[in-house]
Amino acid sequence: MGSSIKIKLRLRPLMRPIVRWFMFYFYDTYCTIGSSGDLHIGRKVAAANTIFNLSSGSIYIGDYTIFGQNVMILTGRHNFINGCRAGLKEIIAGPSWGGGAEEVPETGYDIKIGTGCWVASGSIVIGGVTIGDNVIVAAGSVVTKNIPNNSIVAGVPAKIIGDTRHGVSQ
Repeated sequence: MGSSIKIKLRLRPLMRPIVRWFMFYFYDTYCTIGSSGDLHIGRKVAAANTIFNLSSGSIYIGDYTIFGQNVMILTGRHNFINGCRAGLKEIIAGPSWGGGAEEVPETGYDIKIGTGCWVASGSIVIGGVTIGDNVIVAAGSVVTKNIPNNSIVAGVPAKIIGDTRHGVSQ
């Protein structure tokens, strides 16, 4: 056996816990942005690398719901007045990058996701929607409207393509 293989075999037991920790940290954790709302996560929810934006409302996640990689749950909104961002004048005139409460509402765009859902990788859920229980959101979908229980949705914007009790419709 070559010396490089012997070194790999000796290092493997030492490196596995370190690599697992990095994988957990980067892939099995979620990130919250904004502080206007609250994040309510049910029991046994898997939120792998999910972004929860709480800028314009709270987010409620039911029990046993799972999220794929790179899912975004976004309550944040920007108000426009007369075709321009509401806080744009203050941003141009001052040191701030954000438009304050006039531009970004602090409430009114809550997101509710039911129990037993699967929100697949790369999906986006926009503020102000409710997703029912036992719903599948297909990978890459953008949810902009309420989704009833037991639905399978896909697309941009997401549309119902099936039922979790009967499968995908043709």
